[in-house]
Amino acid sequence: MSKHNLLEDRVHGDSMFPFRIYMVDYLDGQVIINMHWHPELEFIYVEKGPINVQVGTKQYLLEEGTGCFIPSQQLHGAYPYRNKPFKLHAIVFSIDMLRSFGYDLIENHYLKAIKNFSLVHSLHITPETSEERIMLTTIINMINTNSTREIGYELKMKGYLFLLFADILKKQAWIHNEEVTQKDLTKTELLKIVLQYIDQNYQHKLTVLELASQIQMSEGHFSRFFKSLVRMTPMEYINTIRISKACTLLQKSDRKLLDISMDVGFQNQSYFIRLFKKQKGCTPREYKTLNES
Repeated sequence: MSKHNLLEDRVHGDSMFPFRIYMVDYLDGQVIINMHWHPELEFIYVEKGPINVQVGTKQYLLEEGTGCFIPSQQLHGAYPYRNKPFKLHAIVFSIDMLRSFGYDLIENHYLKAIKNFSLVHSLHITPETSEERIMLTTIINMINTNSTREIGYELKMKGYLFLLFADILKKQAWIHNEEVTQKDLTKTELLKIVLQYIDQNYQHKLTVLELASQIQMSEGHFSRFFKSLVRMTPMEYINTIRISKACTLLQKSDRKLLDISMDVGFQNQSYFIRLFKKQKGCTPREYKTLNES
């Protein structure tokens, strides 16, 4: 799963079945999954943990055996908890998975509600109530079914999604009880602007002042704002993105190391190699060799 696509423009699964489950059990630099967003909806289940998950401005400590629902278009990321080992499953799918061929009662009554609350609300799923235990069991069934891919796999997955959202809609009280303020929404939208700007301009020299100016903040205020949501400084994040882009180039091209380092925004090859090794645990050349085998 590519962790550094901010606004992802790829289909999870394929156009006929826009659904995929990813397993992640390793760190990518300092994080598990960097902050990003996509139009698909997502469930995360923690098989081994705990881990920290951030959805918008909300932060959750997901213990082993718990999960969360991530709305469409919502910024989210995952981070280690006290260097403890972890294993998570990310279930990513389009709302189109739940649609019928024609406009029917499901579309009118339920999908409209799912789309409305999914714009802003996330959900922490723990085994504290019988309803949530059923939801967690359904998620585990999805993960197990995904690993076997027996005949009828697609039918089962679609059925499980209907079961999950039926349970979520039964718990509509949490939608009203969770306080999602306009201030929270504004913070998320401002951060999206900055992250998108970085993703489009990482090849060039970027300064904190330049990033702050994108959302009309002072340099100091912006640095505090950014670190409170992304858990790293703006420059640390930029370098994480640059290293990720370099990994893609190392896998897909035979260009010289100096050219690759400059293409992703590093003016000093030695610094690029040093930072790459710090984040990935190996040199760029070693990384390329490992990914060729």
